[in-house]
Amino acid sequence: MSVADRRIGFYTLLFERYRTNEKFFDKPFFINFINYVKNSGYIKQINRSNKAMSIERIIVEQINFQDVVKVVIKSCKFNHSPDYMSSIDGTVRDSEKELHEGEKEITHLCAKVTALEAEIILEERRSGVTISELIKYLNDCLRSYLRSIGQTINFKLIYGIIPSEDFLTSLRGMERVKAAEIFTHKRILGSETLGMMEREDLSMKEDVILTVKAKDRESLGIPFLKKIYESIVGNESEVTRIRIFGQDENSNSIRLDSDFLKKLEYVRAELEDNGTVNSRDVLIKMTELLGVG
Repeated sequence: MSVADRRIGFYTLLFERYRTNEKFFDKPFFINFINYVKNSGYIKQINRSNKAMSIERIIVEQINFQDVVKVVIKSCKFNHSPDYMSSIDGTVRDSEKELHEGEKEITHLCAKVTALEAEIILEERRSGVTISELIKYLNDCLRSYLRSIGQTINFKLIYGIIPSEDFLTSLRGMERVKAAEIFTHKRILGSETLGMMEREDLSMKEDVILTVKAKDRESLGIPFLKKIYESIVGNESEVTRIRIFGQDENSNSIRLDSDFLKKLEYVRAELEDNGTVNSRDVLIKMTELLGVG
């Protein structure tokens, strides 16, 4: 049977009150809310990216006396229906796909629910659902759930990224950051913001590097660089990599590279005959990665 490696991101979930920004967690409420989501059938359209998403399946269970949630999320990209081309002879035929339809993609999630927080691991794929898209979906459901039980809508779900401590520790230990190289896709040159490229230049490499430099005798801000790094870990932006150049307290040169210091875990999942991941197999392995399998 064919197998494929799946990249896994690590996060935490908490509730946050709107006015005070107070963070808290209520385990029984969270479990009840997840059961509500399980039966809601809600479909969210993300028009900015022509993506639709919904929950295909949720399993809430106890494993080794710990509360575990397993989620299968389905999504698709719509408003795109090009002709089909044969990989054998190059012939082209019309697509039967309607503009409101798209190829179904699956994203898997596992969560360990404690009294303090929900620790989650999420399968990360460019064609799947990102953590920020998932949180927006869940907050839509949360508002609906609070209305259904007659409770005031005064808090929301937020997530925290669990990044590589090696990278962040090294970044915080830098005395001065002279420059940063931010890697992004060449398609950003044709975006509405830049408008520098009307059509794709096939001679250009896929990666475009933006260089940010500090003023003389000054340093780039650590919060700014940390935010870029976390967006890479969360797979939420067009930035794919960052390299940081600076000095430590002894004026020794330091170079940090997110490609080498990201916290990355992978699970090797079995594939179905059509090339899609076997959900049962990947969820078992993700549960083991959470330490509850």
